[in-house]
Amino acid sequence: MNKKEANKIFEKYNSKSDVVRCPYGRAGVRKLLDTYAVAAVNLYGIISKKDLVDIFNKQNKDQTSVEEIYILLLPLVLKERWYGFYKNYIVHYWFLDDFEQADNLLTHHAEKPRYAPDKEEFLKYENEDYEDNDLWWDVRSFMWDVFGISSDSSQGFSEVKNYIIYGDGISELGPTLDKYNLRFTSEKQLQKFIDLLMLAKNNTRTWVNNGHTSLELHEIFSKRDETTIDFPIRREEKIGRNDPCPCGSGKKYKKCCGRFENTKSAQLSSEECHEFYETWYGLMGFINEKLNVVDANIKAQYPNDVSDEIIHKVREVLWENPELIDEYISETNLDKEKVDVLKLWKTNHKKGMFILLEYKQDYAVALAPNEQGEDRLYGIKGISNSISTVLRRPLPLTIETVILPFKGKIIYDSFMIPMPVTYGKGARAAFKEMYDNAIKHGIIKNLD
Repeated sequence: MNKKEANKIFEKYNSKSDVVRCPYGRAGVRKLLDTYAVAAVNLYGIISKKDLVDIFNKQNKDQTSVEEIYILLLPLVLKERWYGFYKNYIVHYWFLDDFEQADNLLTHHAEKPRYAPDKEEFLKYENEDYEDNDLWWDVRSFMWDVFGISSDSSQGFSEVKNYIIYGDGISELGPTLDKYNLRFTSEKQLQKFIDLLMLAKNNTRTWVNNGHTSLELHEIFSKRDETTIDFPIRREEKIGRNDPCPCGSGKKYKKCCGRFENTKSAQLSSEECHEFYETWYGLMGFINEKLNVVDANIKAQYPNDVSDEIIHKVREVLWENPELIDEYISETNLDKEKVDVLKLWKTNHKKGMFILLEYKQDYAVALAPNEQGEDRLYGIKGISNSISTVLRRPLPLTIETVILPFKGKIIYDSFMIPMPVTYGKGARAAFKEMYDNAIKHGIIKNLD
């Protein structure tokens, strides 16, 4: 939408011909209502006139109506333009040049409950820069420690923050760091930065979450047996043999990841896959029955009719309390082979962030620091499919997972959650240097 079209829409819903004198005795209400409108669009981006009236009337002795807020606020809109009217809504001034984005935001609000603080807290959002957590200060301080206090690091921080709060997650992290020539010197630094960034992101109130933080929404949806986690699953769309490979290598699919799908060498055998899942689901079922994590009956069988979202909740309890594996072994009649596998899972699992750098014939190559903080490469096999088939995303790719030893191989615990980060030339160059240093120690293919 160009500026001329946006102005035409603005004038349609904010007509000068509708301006009237402020009704007698309502000047004080208008002033307070204006504060509410500014606070609401700063917190939600867009709000219906009816919802604003409901919030105002619940928190104030003086009452208003949908019809009155248009009469009271229209002169202020035309004078200040901190917000504007659009259809039955009040929108943030950012949308006054592109009302299509306001419509898009409404689709994100669908079925999401609105965050509703008390009056004192709500009116604090009149300040566009108000934040109710200090986690962004931790991100800024870390960038200053790594890159120094400069205009580049400060502007880079501001852009990254805005992309996360108002944009599409952290997908612009790589290009933004490249833009300001901000380069991390180690994977450990990058991982620390992403950890701080994700912590701040998950505790920040955003427009797309209708004023809630991601963690608050996760808790709300969990009570509805829903989840906000984006689990990677095998995608059913067909990739032509001559199509570009989705890993981003620039090669044709048949010359790249298509080879792994055909040979099945980058995944467990069918027999090993069944053995893993029967062992894994047996452990999940025991933990769930013991601690009553979810209302489900998880059987030690593959395939399993329990959803990934439910299994993930039990999995999180396991890796917070890996000693539960000992209890499972002692309280369950298991054969020696399963016991040996489970003991290694307890002592030799590795949880954290990994950077997938390359797909090879027999495994995916991931970079992560060892216990001494030194970069090492790990060759990780897929379970029922190769990792390249499961993810089908451009490399390098940062993932959160837990890797496990299994029959002399390294696999993951069935959950591999990709981070929405894209990397530019600077980050790719840093990863190549880390790869070149780590490959001197070889690729670790066994955690036993």
